[in-house]
Amino acid sequence: MDNLRLILILIGLVVLALIVLFHKPAGQTQRNHARWRQAVRREPHLGEGKTDSRGGDDDRAAHWPDQSETGSGQDRHHTRPPELAGGATAEPPDKIVYLYICRRGDKRISGSELLDAAIKAGLSFGEMSIFHRRHEGATQPVFSMANLTAPGHFNPSQWNLFDTPGVTLFLTLPAPVTALDAWDAMLATAQRISGLLDADVLDDGKCLLTRQRIAQIREEMREYDRQSGMIKTE
Repeated sequence: MDNLRLILILIGLVVLALIVLFHKPAGQTQRNHARWRQAVRREPHLGEGKTDSRGGDDDRAAHWPDQSETGSGQDRHHTRPPELAGGATAEPPDKIVYLYICRRGDKRISGSELLDAAIKAGLSFGEMSIFHRRHEGATQPVFSMANLTAPGHFNPSQWNLFDTPGVTLFLTLPAPVTALDAWDAMLATAQRISGLLDADVLDDGKCLLTRQRIAQIREEMREYDRQSGMIKTE
């Protein structure tokens, strides 16, 4: 009888040890399950995984819309930019042209500075919480300006509370005006804002925008206008 009692006690201790070893508290299980659900449901921001070549690792560049070099033969395979109210189209844009504005020496731009420069350059704050240049009578903007940091928009209630490594100006073609006019307007605005912010204008490859690159893009815009019938060839 004593041996049987001893055996039962030992079995009970083993079972108890196994319970303690493998049991997880309900709270911990729920937390782990919540993390799993979050990982499964998490949606990437626009441009996530890309970093600003002039900024630190903590600044994920929005590069909104999806970018590649202007004039690429794969322009029609770009990710389509977010649709503007009243300006949605069934077809993706033919081409997306980009410029970037970044302050020299990796210095950041405050929200209040950016807002002041955007207003002075003639941009208006609107759809998608970004800036736009409008053309009279058109629902689609000529071009837009977004935050370089993901997810790309600006919070109008926090102009005095945030800063950014830079902004991206982009135009989608076809535009409400000729491609060349849209490009010239975007370039002039980028140069105006960069002057106000003591910043640099970068091309689609994030290199300093040169006269040679400007001439190349202008020729690409002329060619687009010719092919699309916006201008007549002799």
